[in-house]
Amino acid sequence: MSAITRPTSSREDATTGRDEPSRAASSVAPHPSWRFHDRYDLWVDWLQREHHAWTPYQNVLHRTFKSREDTLLHAERFISRGEFPMQRGAKGMAGAAPVTLLRNRREALLSVFREAEGDGVTLIREVQFPIGEYALSVKVTCERIAGEVRATFGSAANPLRSLSGKPVKLTTLIEHPYDVLGRAEGTLELLERGVRLGGHLQEFEVSATVTGMPYLHATISVSRGLLKKPLLYRYELADAPASE
Repeated sequence: MSAITRPTSSREDATTGRDEPSRAASSVAPHPSWRFHDRYDLWVDWLQREHHAWTPYQNVLHRTFKSREDTLLHAERFISRGEFPMQRGAKGMAGAAPVTLLRNRREALLSVFREAEGDGVTLIREVQFPIGEYALSVKVTCERIAGEVRATFGSAANPLRSLSGKPVKLTTLIEHPYDVLGRAEGTLELLERGVRLGGHLQEFEVSATVTGMPYLHATISVSRGLLKKPLLYRYELADAPASE
């Protein structure tokens, strides 16, 4: 089996001449495969007024784009068409009734959207445009995410390396029906042939497959033999305690 659990006090006998399995790996440096990209989202929603505030009512549109320019262009085209379906009436009503804005209202919404500002980082633009007892929310957001990486445990591209020194949660389970076998939590220490998490030491073969998104999570798959689902060790970045 390619994964062995040992207590953290275990060490190889110095007389064997072998390196200790708990010897920490060298300092972690970002790997070129850990690429980040910006994902842009366009959200269009109907809002309703509750307790003197606008609250979500129904989603109209959600689409994802690769660039800020494409997202804003699609938003303006969608507004210009002026059609915003809404599900109204009794439960079970089939379909959504089209709500079409008059030309002057479309132009007013488009003008407000073009002038809207966000924080310039994650919120690009946001506008809430009242229409009778409802309002339209048009929002463009940006999120920086890492692409999925697949590598062996011994590879420099191993996404688990990005979690070294960070608070991490471990879930040990069998793939489908995802039978959870154990949990652990602590600061992750990446070793040459294993991982230490608090009082939990887990050894892995350098050829073990690791799949994950750098700086967020990584899962190590360990074979249990022919016709058996693999054993999964899923390491996830834990919520860091508030510092302020």
